[in-house]
Amino acid sequence: MYLAKVYDPNAHAYRVRYAISNILRDHVVNEGAFQCCFEMEDQDAVICAILRRSLRNPKLRAALEKSHLVDLHRWLANYPEFAEAYYRQHEA
Repeated sequence: MYLAKVYDPNAHAYRVRYAISNILRDHVVNEGAFQCCFEMEDQDAVICAILRRSLRNPKLRAALEKSHLVDLHRWLANYPEFAEAYYRQHEA
């Protein structure tokens, strides 16, 4: 992946893809680029996009649950609209 693009303010979709690829591996090659995904002005939108995708993607959901890179419970506490759907699916 072209890491310089992570720092582009208009590259929201790229930051989402880059963060997800690291979460799925549970390994970060470039810590600064990964952290940047959650420090730009669209950090809330990036987190929401990842949570939304995890509701449709069991592999991503499992990776988020086991991830050492992000705090899924804090994310869900900050975004209750996803927490309700996430826990409802988890119980099913």
